[in-house]
Amino acid sequence: MNKPSLDLNDFIIASNAVKADQNAGGANARSTEGLAEEGSAPSVEAPILAKLSQSVRRQKATTRAIAGEGARLALKNLKRVKERDAKFYVNVALNYETKMRLKTAAHENDVKMTVIMQAAIDFYLKENGY
Repeated sequence: MNKPSLDLNDFIIASNAVKADQNAGGANARSTEGLAEEGSAPSVEAPILAKLSQSVRRQKATTRAIAGEGARLALKNLKRVKERDAKFYVNVALNYETKMRLKTAAHENDVKMTVIMQAAIDFYLKENGY
């Protein structure tokens, strides 16, 4: 069995044009620095990022803060809802006969035993005014 060999054509290589553009950009920056030292005025290129005014920066910061506050409140409400749905377990000691009746009722009605227990407890508490 021969192992497959890798060839240079199996790899993606950046073209020379991209490398040439990067090199030309670096040379251009060096040439403008040399012109600035000589005293001649180099051509001014547009800045990459425009400076924002104080009011625009304040407005953007306020918008971000409001969005962050909304997200914080939504997360807080989600946690609150999760707390409401928390399950509280109660251990109940049943005698064998009661446990078998509960198991039979759950099997015949195709429900879980916990559902029957919850319904029975809820019924008892409502009947006694709790």
